[in-house]
Amino acid sequence: MARRGPRGPVPIYQMIINAIKEDIADGRLKPGQALPTEAQLGEAHGASRLTVRKALAALREEGVIYTLRPEGSYVGPPDAPRIRPPWPFEQVAAAVAEDIKQGRYKTDEVLPSESEMMQQYDVAKMTVRSALALLREQGWVYTVPAIGTFVAAPDKWPDIP
Repeated sequence: MARRGPRGPVPIYQMIINAIKEDIADGRLKPGQALPTEAQLGEAHGASRLTVRKALAALREEGVIYTLRPEGSYVGPPDAPRIRPPWPFEQVAAAVAEDIKQGRYKTDEVLPSESEMMQQYDVAKMTVRSALALLREQGWVYTVPAIGTFVAAPDKWPDIP
């Protein structure tokens, strides 16, 4: 479906392109900022996902946006710092790291089980596992298979600004 513009019908995918470019020009979307999801763009413009994908492909070809699978599309060149809300696993990891920093969990103390963390943070098992993997990668915790995940010694923690 096309809507009427000053020079005739404007395809919906072109309207989406124009809207995104206008948001960038007006500063509502900044370099590195995540675009709304395909579903959100489709709903906002009354378009199918196929139409939204066509618009995003055109914007990618022009270098206006770039896409990282499975994260989504971002404004600007790929070297622009990404601005996006944290994923649920990152939020859980940040909350646990804050508890560790505040001394709620002591060095070598076992953290709550996956099931307890699922209930505490109201998230899925894979979200908890991803959060624990991030905490291990950052140095906050270590895991002993079949025993549990424990708070690492402070000298292993990341530098805290």
